Amino acid sequence: MTKFEEKVCRAAIKNILGSLSKCHSEDFTDFAIPDRLIDKLSELSFTQQGMFLDRAQTYFSFAINVPEMDKQLEIIDQLRQEKEIEDIYLVQGAPLKLMRRLFGMHASEFSRRRDAMCLKHSGSGRPIRCDEKTDHYLWHLWASHAKLCESERFLKVAEESSLNLHNIWNSLREYIEANDSKAKQTIK
Repeated sequence: MTKFEEKVCRAAIKNILGSLSKCHSEDFTDFAIPDRLIDKLSELSFTQQGMFLDRAQTYFSFAINVPEMDKQLEIIDQLRQEKEIEDIYLVQGAPLKLMRRLFGMHASEFSRRRDAMCLKHSGSGRPIRCDEKTDHYLWHLWASHAKLCESERFLKVAEESSLNLHNIWNSLREYIEANDSKAKQTIK
């Protein structure tokens, strides 16, 4: 057993011993410790508890499920990447309706995240309406990136047009929602 495993075993048993003073401790049920052993543990003196703790590696096993650990780390990495994309959208002025559409973001989270990023007042309110020429340019850019998923399309249009996502959404919203309605009618 490695030093790390010994430390983990000792910490777990120390936690269990510390739980002896609590009634109905979760530690006892989590580790499925029988009542007769709980009674014996509660009768140990402080010195005996130390001796019991020193022998933790003999009765407490420690193991890491490497495939599951890898899976959980991949999930966390994916969530981190999704949060980074959401942050890019927020920085580029995406309005709540767009964040809700793409990421299912609730208004309270939208406000909290913008506040945390010190974006409280940037891009607030109604954006200035683009002129007709800019609207057509944005529609053309949107259509030219039809192969991309919607979230990537918005970022690509923002990059190529140098406009913020609030203006882009304001210009393209009716066009995009009309296409949504057509798609729903086609499915029926």
